[in-house]
Amino acid sequence: MMFLWQAAAVLAGSSTGLLGVYVVGFRMPFLGIAMAHAAMAGAVLACLLGLPVGPLALLFALLAAAVMAWLVTTHLRADLNTVTSILLSLTMGLAFLGIGLNKGDMTPLLGLMWGSLLFVRPADVWIMLAMMAALVLFVTMLGKEMDAMLFSRNIARACGVNDRLVLVLFLVLAAVIITVNLQIVGGLLMYSLLTNPAAAAFEIGRGMRAVRFLAASAGALGAVGGFWLSYPLNLPTGACIVIVSALLYAVALAAGQPRRTRTSTDKHGRTKTGQRVRHQADNQGHG
Repeated sequence: MMFLWQAAAVLAGSSTGLLGVYVVGFRMPFLGIAMAHAAMAGAVLACLLGLPVGPLALLFALLAAAVMAWLVTTHLRADLNTVTSILLSLTMGLAFLGIGLNKGDMTPLLGLMWGSLLFVRPADVWIMLAMMAALVLFVTMLGKEMDAMLFSRNIARACGVNDRLVLVLFLVLAAVIITVNLQIVGGLLMYSLLTNPAAAAFEIGRGMRAVRFLAASAGALGAVGGFWLSYPLNLPTGACIVIVSALLYAVALAAGQPRRTRTSTDKHGRTKTGQRVRHQADNQGHG
């Protein structure tokens, strides 16, 4: 079981860390928690109806992704952050309304809210492995298009990138990965696991390839580190994973400070040099 738990932690951390590169890059941090709450709303409905939790949770997350994709990619061109925030409030209200109405076993719902590696089964690990492979395949095939969209969706579209299709595929893949990993860290803490490793990678990575690798590594390290912090002390796994990932970001922030200082100094120096050149040119022109 120990190997199973650690394998689940590595797969969950690396997949959410890699996914978080684009969540952070697109500046849509509420995406993870909005889809997580959509999945939670589906799980609550499943409990109320006496149906299996997993399929209905995934269905609700996919519906949320479809709504976001439709509002953002159609002629409406709604702002993704605004749509995500509204969807988050709606799904959160539905989830907690259902929790209040539920009179049966709350264990599946609590597992989705707070997460625990102890609930992981061998079949879950195989599903996580398949979704990690799908994410790696997506990045391999559409990584250049995603990087171009991170820089500017308008420029990417002008260069021939089908940004609507790429964004729809990304949102669907994000919905599945987030739903699959809910039981590891929980819906209420999914935001941190998507954001912290990617933010740490952006602090120290040079180029998108390095950022992707560092984000996946930081996610895996945070998940495994959180597990080993929680297991001997009998602490909540999801909370410990979030704490460790936040500490990793703090380390990356400190490690990246010298580079930011040099960059700032170089820019300042170039500005001063440019001012001196212009001043000399003006003097020569007056002379």
